[in-house]
Amino acid sequence: MPPEAGQTVLVVDDDATVRAGMVALLHAAGYAARGYPGAAAVLDGFDPVHVRCAVLDIHIGEPDGFAVRDCLRALAPRLPVIFITGDIDPALAARADAAGALALLHKPVDADCLLALIDAIPAPPDAIP
Repeated sequence: MPPEAGQTVLVVDDDATVRAGMVALLHAAGYAARGYPGAAAVLDGFDPVHVRCAVLDIHIGEPDGFAVRDCLRALAPRLPVIFITGDIDPALAARADAAGALALLHKPVDADCLLALIDAIPAPPDAIP
């Protein structure tokens, strides 16, 4: 099923190459993806109305991905979040699970897995024509 029109996926990763690659993948899949290098950039002018989900790198500096998730959820309580990380750490997996993440994916992120997770998110009621 193609993405609903206007459904933006936020990608927050301090690695410009990873961020650009994910944004390109999401654009190719039909999403209006936007990439951000950190918390300040994504939170500046955040409008949750047309955001499908956020893909957050855990290790993006301070504040980290968990804190960004908290800030985004304060503005959009039901916003789905997918965490990504280069670390294989059971403690991070437990924190991501406790934070209500859809998933914790390890870098390099499997494109099919990421797209399947995002595609499975129901469109918000205001996005349905």
